[in-house]
Amino acid sequence: MSGQILLKGIRRNKKINILAIIILALTARLFFSVFFGENVLAKKQEDVLIEQKFSSIDPLKNINPENFFKENETKNICKKLNFKCQKEPKGERENFYENILAGYPMQEMTPEIAKKDKDVSAFLIAIAKKESNWGKHSPKKNGKSCYNYWGYRGSYNATDSGYSCFDSPAQAISVVGGRIEDLIKQKINTPEKMVVWKCGRSCSWDNPTAVRKWISDVNLYYHKINS
Repeated sequence: MSGQILLKGIRRNKKINILAIIILALTARLFFSVFFGENVLAKKQEDVLIEQKFSSIDPLKNINPENFFKENETKNICKKLNFKCQKEPKGERENFYENILAGYPMQEMTPEIAKKDKDVSAFLIAIAKKESNWGKHSPKKNGKSCYNYWGYRGSYNATDSGYSCFDSPAQAISVVGGRIEDLIKQKINTPEKMVVWKCGRSCSWDNPTAVRKWISDVNLYYHKINS
C-alpha cells in the first residue's frame, strides 16, 4: 500500500516538473521574442533614419561625369545635374585634320571625317582641296552653303547646276564619304585611278593637261595626309 502511495507521489512530482519546464520554456520564449523584437524594430527605425539622412545628399556630387558616362550620354546628364562638363580629348587624327583645315569652311567637318577610314579621309580632304579650296568656292542654294566641297553631283536636293545641296556637314561626309568607299572597294584607290571623280570612266573627252593637273594636285595632298 505504501509502495502505491510512493509511486503516485513520484508521478505527481514528475508531472509538476514537466509543467514547470513547459512554463519556463514559454516564459523564456516570450522574453527573447520581446527583447529581440524591440531590437529589430529599433534597428529598422535606425536604418530608416540613416536612409532619410543620406537620401537628401546627391550621390553624384563628388563624381566627375567624364569618368563615368559615355560621351553621347554626358551632355544630357551634365545639363540635368548642372555639371561643368568638358569634352573628351580629341583623337590624334581629328587634331591632325583640324590643323590642316584650320581657317577653312571644311574645318567644322573634321569630327565626321575622322570617323572614316584613313584612306577615305585622305581622299575627302585631298579632293575637296582641289575642287573647292576646302569650301571657299562651293555651291550655294538660296544663299546657304550646300556643304558640297567636292563638286559632287547627285539627285538629292540638287542646285540649278546639278550639285547636291546637303543639309549638314554630317550628311555631306556620309554621302560623299560613302561614294569614295564604294570606289575604293572597286580598286579605285589611288589619285591616278580616282580621276574618275573628275571626268568619269573615260577622260578622253577632257583636257589632258587639266586631267594631269587634277591627279597631281590630289596626289600631293592625299600622300601628305595619308603618309
